[in-house]
Amino acid sequence: MNLFRFSIFLILFPFVAYAQERETFFGSSLSLEIEKELTQKLDISFEEELRLLADLNFYDRLMSDIGLNYSLIDKQLKIGAHYCYIHMFNTDFLYENRHRYYLFLSYKHDINKFTLSWRGRLQGTYRDESRGAYKINPKYALRNKFEVAYSIFGSPWKPYLSCELTNSIHDPLGDELYKMRMQGGASWRLDRTTYLEFFLRTDEYFIGNDPRVISVGVGYKMKL
Repeated sequence: MNLFRFSIFLILFPFVAYAQERETFFGSSLSLEIEKELTQKLDISFEEELRLLADLNFYDRLMSDIGLNYSLIDKQLKIGAHYCYIHMFNTDFLYENRHRYYLFLSYKHDINKFTLSWRGRLQGTYRDESRGAYKINPKYALRNKFEVAYSIFGSPWKPYLSCELTNSIHDPLGDELYKMRMQGGASWRLDRTTYLEFFLRTDEYFIGNDPRVISVGVGYKMKL
């Protein structure tokens, strides 16, 4: 119970610390992910995610992600290349199509019942100039995600807590940290190949006028 309370505090800390400085939106995330093993080390994945805001009444974005992932060291060290199509409602109140390409490197290590993991991601996002005025296009970013998960013996539940930091790259105004995401939740193993995930997430922005977003999410994952 103490671990649960501490996790909730970490997730909501950005909201408490900056409550007087930034508007806050509440939303949700619904996702479906399918992973197919092509060889012993190579797999292909597809993910569809829908995000809603304003107490679930406002469409935020729909993202379609497809990519190849390759295991270098017994599924502990992985690299991957992905493409993500994004249809979203931008800050100019217009619907916009974006295209994102990214490379990632990830590593995980088990210590008793704990799994510690890190993922570094280099991405470029191409935005539609006809739907908004962008000084930087494409926009490049480096994202670092750190996560700790705990395996409960004899239970299908696996709780976790993660923190992801996003830095701008090649920005004429300077490369700096502009976003932090805190997320806590648990995955529920339905059988050997299917999982459900439930989480609470806080997205806090340090630059610009983007609102803080606190959302709940449900995801379904299948391994073929």
